[in-house]
Amino acid sequence: MLKLLYFWVFIFILCGCVGEQKPIQKSSISARSIIPDFYEEYGEIKRGQGFFQALKSISIDNAVALQLINALRDEVEFSTLKVGDKLKATYNRKKELVAFSFSQNPAEIHTVKLNNNKWDYFLEQKPTFWFSKIISGELRKGSTLVEDLKEKGVDASVVADVVNVLLCKVNFRFHARTGDKYKVVLSQRMYENQTIETKVLYTSYDGKRAGFSEAFWYEDEEKGSTFTAHYTEDGQALIRSGLRYPLSSLHIRSHYGYRRHPVTGRRTMHRGVDLRGRIGRPVHAVASGKVILSTYNKYAGNKVAIKHRDGSSSYYFHLNARKVKKGDWVRSYQVIGTVGATGRVTGPHLHFGFKNSKGRWMNPMHKRMIATPKLDGARFLRLQEQIAQIKGHIQDLELSQVARYLVANIPNQKVEYKLRLGVDLPSVKI
Repeated sequence: MLKLLYFWVFIFILCGCVGEQKPIQKSSISARSIIPDFYEEYGEIKRGQGFFQALKSISIDNAVALQLINALRDEVEFSTLKVGDKLKATYNRKKELVAFSFSQNPAEIHTVKLNNNKWDYFLEQKPTFWFSKIISGELRKGSTLVEDLKEKGVDASVVADVVNVLLCKVNFRFHARTGDKYKVVLSQRMYENQTIETKVLYTSYDGKRAGFSEAFWYEDEEKGSTFTAHYTEDGQALIRSGLRYPLSSLHIRSHYGYRRHPVTGRRTMHRGVDLRGRIGRPVHAVASGKVILSTYNKYAGNKVAIKHRDGSSSYYFHLNARKVKKGDWVRSYQVIGTVGATGRVTGPHLHFGFKNSKGRWMNPMHKRMIATPKLDGARFLRLQEQIAQIKGHIQDLELSQVARYLVANIPNQKVEYKLRLGVDLPSVKI
């Protein structure tokens, strides 16, 4: 009898254990796990596309697109958009956008994430290094500088930079001759064997008719400074068609042309460019002239207008303070006010506009007037320091070329030469 009781207890326990393993619960957990909390859509800037169109291709509507642009435009220069720039949108289960990423090169990713109805900005930067190389040669019969540089593998955009700098001193159409010599030093930012940025550190041209000219790259301490450019050794700017800008650094938040207004959301004509600037930053006259307007209205806020000697007029809106009055004569680069957020705006910036001599609005970035001023004071001393570094850099690059040639003619010789110029460069094995 006792054995029979043990038998039934054992059966009961065995059935209970089997009953606890419910296949339905297991399958339901598996079903829930395959439903993603987020999904992503990828896109890129295509030929002929604007930023709004590119965003629409990854399911972002215009209203949200405007929010993204407002969140990014202080960090991203949209004027440099190019075919192939990458976009990524992250959505939740409700198909709501929660994050967006934009990248113009694989080493830098700009991201905004939604946090309590506010877009927070993040920048991811991957390790890169700078590599320099020297390119030199002489013009052959029937060749041009442009053709020669392209044949040596220089990208077309870099060739254009070199030629634009030299055109300030050299008239290639009339003075270029067979046998003229040139030299270019490039500093290239590399990421996984890919060039993502190129700076023309130095360029020179030595011709029978053109004479000798050289230019050095100057980089100002202030990021985005309008003084960052190519200069002669005595500090003269080499900019063919520059405009003296109203701010000491240039970052365009909104371009000239049709756009969706950041306040009204309507598509309207934007007759100027919006430049980023903190409240109180000095605003300069782009050229000498007479103040024809110094007043306030509810749309433009505090505004100043100056008529210049060529009949054109420059306009400065949303000023925090006006430093000149109507009828005043101002000199080039004189402070005429400070950046503000007056009038109908979403935040502090300078609206900079231009009318041509016929009184028609034009893109101020297309106005040819005055090049960047000649450097003096602390900036000139900084230029001299950078020129000394570049000259030393050129000597080391040329030495590495000579050493490579000499070692190549010596059997069983192994040497490692490293450039030490305060520039992040790889070892050169020769």
